[in-house]
Amino acid sequence: MTGANTTLPACLHLATLNERHFTRHPEPLPALTACLDGLDRLGKALGAGSLSQFVDITELELQDAEALLEASETVNRSVDPETGLVCALEDMQWFPVAAGMITLEAMLNHLARNHPRELKGADLAQLSAELVYCEQQLRPLEHEGAQFHLHAVVSD
Repeated sequence: MTGANTTLPACLHLATLNERHFTRHPEPLPALTACLDGLDRLGKALGAGSLSQFVDITELELQDAEALLEASETVNRSVDPETGLVCALEDMQWFPVAAGMITLEAMLNHLARNHPRELKGADLAQLSAELVYCEQQLRPLEHEGAQFHLHAVVSD
C-alpha cells in the first residue's frame, strides 16, 4: 500500500462523506489495490495526478497501534457511532470529489483507448470496471461539494 508503514495486507474501498453522511462502500477494489503503483505512474504521465494521494490509511494505522498495545496491555476498543469504525470522521483524511474525478476520468479515458505499459500484466477489464464503479459513485456527489477517500482496510 503506497504511503502505508503497515505489514498487514490491505484492500481499498471507496468511502464518501456528504455533509456528515459517511458511507464506506462495500465493494472491495482488489484490482485497483494491486495496480496502485502502476496507476500512479499512469496518472502522473497523463498529468492527472496519482490515485494514491487519495488513500486514507487511518484505520490500518489504528489497528497496527492497537496490535502493539495488545502485546503489552488490554485494549478497550470503542467504535465511533457515526462511522461504525474505530476511527471518527475527523481522524480520516478527506479529499474533494471534484479532485478525484479529474484523476479517474483521465485514467478511464486513457484505458478505453490504450494498453498502458504502466499496467502491463494487469487485468485491465477488472481494473476499468473498478474505476468505473468509483466514477459512478462519485459523479452524483461532485456538485454537492462532497468528499471522498480510498479507504484502506485489512484484507479478509
